[in-house]
Amino acid sequence: MQHKKLYSTIPLVLLMASILLATLPMGSAAALITLTPASQAQGSSVTVAGTGFTASQAVAILMGPEITVTNESHPITNTTGTGPFTAYTNHGSIKPGSFYYHCVVSSDTNVVESDYYDNGDGTLRSSSEYALNPFVNYVTGAFGRSTTSAWDTYTVVFTCSYTYYQYNGTRTTASSAGAFSANVTVPASANNGTLVVTAFDTKGAKNVSTLDVVPEGFSLGMVIALSVAAVIVSLRFLRKQPKKTMLTTNKLSLFSFSLHVKSKKPLPISG
Repeated sequence: MQHKKLYSTIPLVLLMASILLATLPMGSAAALITLTPASQAQGSSVTVAGTGFTASQAVAILMGPEITVTNESHPITNTTGTGPFTAYTNHGSIKPGSFYYHCVVSSDTNVVESDYYDNGDGTLRSSSEYALNPFVNYVTGAFGRSTTSAWDTYTVVFTCSYTYYQYNGTRTTASSAGAFSANVTVPASANNGTLVVTAFDTKGAKNVSTLDVVPEGFSLGMVIALSVAAVIVSLRFLRKQPKKTMLTTNKLSLFSFSLHVKSKKPLPISG
């Protein structure tokens, strides 16, 4: 009887577990980008394909090393109403998680300051009780906030710090499945060698890959072949060379005497 109860309970437990698992949110795949081709010359095109990005969100594709900016000032020229009040970074797209800005709202009699810190997911946390919906857009470089009371008679300045990338590539939008494909041009000023390619979206999904920049007309296979040939030539050159015969002092004297004897040979008399 006990065995029968146990056998009837097991399917019920499995059914409940299945229902519970089905209701849990599925984790999204990590963002990933691939480059085609993996090596390319300056001024030529490379296809960047991405998966695992946020569905239907804008994506920025950048190239080159990271560059840090501090205390970039943005006075807000139109302070009418309650906002939103928006500024744009001087260098465009922003590395997710790197952004910060300081807000100063002042009048002749009052100054209110507040700070905004990047959460890395497209949202900002603030120390101000008056801040309303602070925001940052990593792709466009837009940032700002609204306010609970009008700023009509106030002077407002945003001062920001962030990280950007040496070369702006292009912008695109991920599909409903979080995928995208876009072409970027290798900068004409990029050095030969490794060039970092970075892609991220407005929600902070991000991935990095590397491109081999080669001189125009050189494929990666050709570069490898030339490198191998150079190594072979170097090895042959560095092999132990056979000893060369050196002319000693005695040999030089004998050689000189021989030439002297030959020069004494009487010349034939003509006529």
